[in-house]
Amino acid sequence: MSRTSQMRAGDVVRVDVGAPARGEPGFVRPAIVVTSDDVLELRQHAIAVVPCTTAKRGWLSEVDVAEFGVAQAHLPTTISVDRIVEPTGANVGPVALQQIRELIADLLGL
Repeated sequence: MSRTSQMRAGDVVRVDVGAPARGEPGFVRPAIVVTSDDVLELRQHAIAVVPCTTAKRGWLSEVDVAEFGVAQAHLPTTISVDRIVEPTGANVGPVALQQIRELIADLLGL
């Protein structure tokens, strides 16, 4: 069974993104799945995520995600599902997910 078969948009997963270069998230951290449910059902080998951090900076691109700190909507990235260490069992819900997606759209000028 594929790692994405049970995953839904808004799920919080722990990912290992390795050692960061300047400005990148790094190491093992929570991330929010932003790939659509329709795409996840296709069991892709790569998904789009937004990393979380507990280092709140007060930036407009941060979305509060309670126990995981803030989602860094200015750092969307695509990762292999092999980078998923474990699911957390949490989902940020439709309101936070929509906020994250709108911030990503703004970032991309969409």
